[in-house]
Amino acid sequence: MSSDQPKQPGFHNWQAILALTLCVVGCVLLIVDVPAVVLSWDTASEVGTAGFNVFRLPAWDAAAAEDWVKVNDELIPSAGDEMVGAAYRFEDDDLALGRKYRYRVEEVEWDGGSTWYPDEVVVRAGFPSRWTKIEGVGLILLGVVLLWRRQDKLE
Repeated sequence: MSSDQPKQPGFHNWQAILALTLCVVGCVLLIVDVPAVVLSWDTASEVGTAGFNVFRLPAWDAAAAEDWVKVNDELIPSAGDEMVGAAYRFEDDDLALGRKYRYRVEEVEWDGGSTWYPDEVVVRAGFPSRWTKIEGVGLILLGVVLLWRRQDKLE
């Protein structure tokens, strides 16, 4: 084969597919907001319930009642009633990557009383949304570089 013949484009198609896949995944990471921790809970009924508070404690700390930190800015309003409960979801982004945390939910009554749910949940924090945005940009840049290098090889 002589060197003045055009190069075969089929050999480098996998690079184009990989580059486009990286760009698409990068765009998805930029668009979708992924919280570090998502808590969800359900209630069967809510008699006199005004709303809920979510409390957090690093998993390595002792569980003294005064050490728990409320993580919601405002009371999460009650969405259920006396007959039918509701499903709730709370997202927590203000965490250290990879650390374990414990969470508890407090039910606040209209009369000012409150009840702690007995269950504690221990979770490991994933990447907060700012990290997923950085990853998205990185994947897009990597995809663009691969497409650019592929173009150089075809010329």
